[in-house]
Amino acid sequence: MHPTTQLLNDYRSKVSFDQKEMTRLLYGPGNLYSNLQKANKVFPDNENFADLTNKSRKQVLLDQPAILGTAKQNFNLLDINEWDALLIHKQHTVFASISYGMAVQAIKYLGSDEQNNLWIPKFQTQEIISAYAQTEIGHGSDIQSLETTATFDNDGFIINSPTVSSTKFWPGDLGLIANHAIVYAQLIINGKSKGVYPFFVQIRDIETNKPFKGVTVGDIGPKLGYVSKDNGYLQFNNVKVPKISLLNRYIQLDAEGNFKKIGNDKISYASMMLIRKILISVYPRVAAKALTIAIRYSIVRQQFRNDNGVENSVLEYQTQQEKLIPRLAQLYALIFTGLKTQQIVDENFEYVQKGDFSKLQQTHVILASGKSWSSYWVLETAEWCRLSCGGHGFAHYSGLPAITFETAPNVTLEGENQVLMLQVAKYLLKLLTQTSKTHPTKITNQFKYILEADELLARKSSDLDHLVKLNALLPLKYVEKKLTLEKKNIAEQFNYDIGIHLLSISNRYFEYLSHIVFLEYIQKASPKTQGVLKDLHELFLVNSLIDNPNYLIQSGYIQPEDIQNMRKRKIELMNIIKDQAIGLVDAFEYTDKDLGTHIGNFDGKPYERMYEWATTFNSINQIQVYEGVQKLKNIKLKSKL
Repeated sequence: MHPTTQLLNDYRSKVSFDQKEMTRLLYGPGNLYSNLQKANKVFPDNENFADLTNKSRKQVLLDQPAILGTAKQNFNLLDINEWDALLIHKQHTVFASISYGMAVQAIKYLGSDEQNNLWIPKFQTQEIISAYAQTEIGHGSDIQSLETTATFDNDGFIINSPTVSSTKFWPGDLGLIANHAIVYAQLIINGKSKGVYPFFVQIRDIETNKPFKGVTVGDIGPKLGYVSKDNGYLQFNNVKVPKISLLNRYIQLDAEGNFKKIGNDKISYASMMLIRKILISVYPRVAAKALTIAIRYSIVRQQFRNDNGVENSVLEYQTQQEKLIPRLAQLYALIFTGLKTQQIVDENFEYVQKGDFSKLQQTHVILASGKSWSSYWVLETAEWCRLSCGGHGFAHYSGLPAITFETAPNVTLEGENQVLMLQVAKYLLKLLTQTSKTHPTKITNQFKYILEADELLARKSSDLDHLVKLNALLPLKYVEKKLTLEKKNIAEQFNYDIGIHLLSISNRYFEYLSHIVFLEYIQKASPKTQGVLKDLHELFLVNSLIDNPNYLIQSGYIQPEDIQNMRKRKIELMNIIKDQAIGLVDAFEYTDKDLGTHIGNFDGKPYERMYEWATTFNSINQIQVYEGVQKLKNIKLKSKL
């Protein structure tokens, strides 16, 4: 047996939990597991994944239709849940993912039955490919200040981009392939804006793919990550579109311009809610790929001899454990919270389709806090995994740079993180100062710590459950007190005095939510599997408190020696979980094809695979004689002597 294969097997022999049961917990009751297996079968092997950066972006884009064709033949792309496995399996985004993932969903939830029947079948045949054109050069998160206009004109609307800053900028699938776009614009009726609403607008000819008259559209160029996505720009010069273009399930507009809204305005952003669900529930699974690679490599990578003269696996070193093991605990917390979030979002849309918008706001808050916390965490985890693999982590053959690049945009897209966190904090403040006093029964279990405020504040305890709840509550109480004592304009205080505390409110809330969800999943496991889950859960809590103890210390609920004890316990837990780490990442059952790595394969052998790639698959080495050498020889340098 190969020595590195033996090393991995030795570590696998230490795993004490039921790995198959853990796999079932990680994937939940849906089709994600089976769809990921299907993706492995239907997409061709790509032994040369690491050569992607040797290709031009033009070639990468030309390769995309074949990938989309395979996906379309084997998956129901109209079902947003079918995309989860594709996003995990592929190391980059896929053509038309925005068309199916956002545009279709916008029409499905915001369009009338007539509009659904008219357009959705054409997405199925790919006669229609649509972008989701909301963001402009001048405005992103500030949606109500978008400048694109849609002026009501009897039998239709005039779509116009009145300024350069009103140009739609960044929408995926827009640059090259979209022939339609969901365009968010100010609805103007009789000279007055009724607010921002979505319009379904054809922008290119379906047969020729050439832009229509009055439409300026193209690709914005290379960016960090998303090398295979044609993010684009879009301008309108007084383009007339029919009245049916306005998505109107929740809007009434007659021929005379009489306008009426139905339901909750925030349903207009249904597609963004669904994409945020993916960011929370799917992309941590991409970080799981990075942790799988890094933990396997940390076992097979041996450096420096111990007292017995044997080289240690670098995972045995405490500093390496510090990089990876706490993030493994956080991963499990995020995976379980993602599954719970999927359930909450799906239930919300069931209510919405029945005309009940009562769960919409709290669903938005859970998604906003989760999207911001998890997207930061995924990017940071991908980078720490890369750093933990030393020099080889820098190389694309490790598979790690691709994960870093492809997850980096998620921090900003579908809602800039800090803007979302401020929205979360404002909602939680309202629950604390108003709802808990006037309508406490409306506060659901996901926010229950607010109802327990008096009890939590009255008691000092080293119990981790108590401390995590307090840590979520104390920044809320701090802001409440500051707003009460200082008779300033609330908006000014939010913007200039307490913004940092508002961010803490959102982050600590999501850690509380992950804590209570983790407890649910521990209860679902058998006693054999509960042990390691309890260790992971405890490490998640301890690490959260060590990283963010300020409010607890300032309020006198913990002392410096408490932090010291937590650090000691963290080290103990890292050492315990270290022996289970290989099983915890293997439980995701990612194939080598899923991972796209030469250093984190299931059977090890990183050095042989790295050497083979460099000498056989690296297309640069297929150039027998680099023509630049001759050019260098022909350069005559003048002597300064």
